[in-house]
Amino acid sequence: MIILTAAALGISAGQMRSAGVIALVAALIGMTFALAAITSPGPVSILAFVYAVLGYNGGLMLYVLGLFANQRLRRATRASH
Repeated sequence: MIILTAAALGISAGQMRSAGVIALVAALIGMTFALAAITSPGPVSILAFVYAVLGYNGGLMLYVLGLFANQRLRRATRASH
């Protein structure tokens, strides 16, 4: 579930098309994990943070690949007419 949520954040941040927003969301993921680690009474799994970072980056990559595929499909339909 962490990976899916982080991927959704990556896709949403990518749709803003702003490097500042992408960096802000990435920083907020790190700050949220740090706050959870500080306030948690028990041990915190660093693996969950790694999954969140990988999911976020994966969501950004999926968005960019979707833009690329959309552009190629538009070019293909223009060339066929």
